[in-house]
Amino acid sequence: MEKQIECEFFCLKVLKQNAEKARRFLLEKQLLESGFEVMRSADFVLFPLKRKTTAAEEKELRKKIRSFAIEKFFFSTVKKQPKSLKEALREKLTEKEFSGLVSSFDTLGNIAIIEIPPLLKKKEKLIANALLETNKSIRTVCKKLGAHKGEFRIEPVKIIAGERNLVATYKESGCTFKIPVGKAFFSPRLGTERMRIAQQIKQGEVIGAFFAGVGPFPIVFAKNSPMEAAFAIELNPIAVKFMDENILLNKMENKVFPVQGDVKKIVPKKFKAFFHRIVMPLPKGAENFLESAVIAANPKGCIVHFYAFVPAANPYEATLSLIEKTARKLGREVRILHKQQVRAFSKETIQIVVDFEVRN
Repeated sequence: MEKQIECEFFCLKVLKQNAEKARRFLLEKQLLESGFEVMRSADFVLFPLKRKTTAAEEKELRKKIRSFAIEKFFFSTVKKQPKSLKEALREKLTEKEFSGLVSSFDTLGNIAIIEIPPLLKKKEKLIANALLETNKSIRTVCKKLGAHKGEFRIEPVKIIAGERNLVATYKESGCTFKIPVGKAFFSPRLGTERMRIAQQIKQGEVIGAFFAGVGPFPIVFAKNSPMEAAFAIELNPIAVKFMDENILLNKMENKVFPVQGDVKKIVPKKFKAFFHRIVMPLPKGAENFLESAVIAANPKGCIVHFYAFVPAANPYEATLSLIEKTARKLGREVRILHKQQVRAFSKETIQIVVDFEVRN
């Protein structure tokens, strides 16, 4: 970080209520010294000047502001604000600590979720405060306590700086979501996928949103497509509670219908041969629910959007084989429509999506 330097300048001292008029005058006359902080007290504002004002300039200024003074004062250089987390921490961490810093992070509204490597555990508050300093929209910083775990695939977090708040307000594609951070799965990185699918949905489609979480996929679909309805199936009761709230928040109560429970148990009873389109964004283990998707596919045609984490070296072979094998087992055929990488998870693992059509 650059050190601040103090220099003595002539300055214009005015009452606070006259500060904006004074600033405009100084800019117009090119008198305001740049690179130095304007000083403020309870009643006055002091502007550093490039030079002492002339009698003519003071006479002109007095027509705009009755009371002011020209004095000498010491001003400090403007403190350079760091532009990134790395820039803010470069001189505050050792070389070894700096090399281990994870500078990328997820944001949900004004909540940031960061990863703190074991090497930097003692510096977590320093890192979190630097993040607050360099990102003014962030009000709360949480650290990840581990990977997604449990039957709800929840990523535990802990607040380490900022406001004590774990309910994020997140906006995407014209929708607003309340998200209980650390208590329900949500990925902002799938926002592009949500809109990609929404743009494919045709008039009258009935959508099955498996593992719906707090409702991002079905609500974005409802807001941005001519779909008929979406049935959003989710096991986690806390996620369903927030999905209910998000449906009302986005005024989609006549299009999105939450269903709490296990996909494997609910689909055969309520949604056999029902959906025109199914989305399956489970963070891990969606392959265990492929049979449910095939069972729920409308016999007149159904497109399934299947997500999986796979080896980066050979990402599609095993997944495509499993999709075709599952369909044959249930007496159906599939046609692969699209496949692509969604995001990198690690050097060895990526997330992919495969769009396929289920046929009779």
